[in-house]
Amino acid sequence: MSSADSSNQLDFVVKRLSRKTDLTNFDCSKNDELGLNEFIHTEALKYQQEGMGVTYLFYRDTKIVGYITVAMGAIKTKETELQIDNYEKATYPALFLGRLAVDNTEREKGIGTHLIDYCIVFALKSKKRLGCRFIVLVTKGERRIKFYERNDFKGLQVPLKKGLKMMCFQLA
Repeated sequence: MSSADSSNQLDFVVKRLSRKTDLTNFDCSKNDELGLNEFIHTEALKYQQEGMGVTYLFYRDTKIVGYITVAMGAIKTKETELQIDNYEKATYPALFLGRLAVDNTEREKGIGTHLIDYCIVFALKSKKRLGCRFIVLVTKGERRIKFYERNDFKGLQVPLKKGLKMMCFQLA
């Protein structure tokens, strides 16, 4: 697993997004090229209701400090550029990390790395229940790419729209 950016222990309560969730004070709009703030406030619940992904909110006391949205996915073997097995397989099951955001007031405190660590544990549990070999995401911007690289994600050579980068984390 990735190492924490902060020396203090980060403890959160994790809750699934619901109609009752109060998102009023959550704001991740700073440098938000990916539309993460708009997604959580206007699309996430519908996205979840339609079975497209599930959003998990991370609370410190009563404050939402971050969120992730995950879904099932797959990655083509040739996209991974990694030696996985000794046999030919077209795709591998993956957890798709569709969104990861931290509240503007909580950035640079190790929370993003904690959210990734949560995803890794989530994917390892999924691996035991239904199969999962990777965590896959698409991101944008040098700062975000460097963040994921520090957390052991590898860039993939997959043609995407300009500025977008696909990355993956191989589970142990």
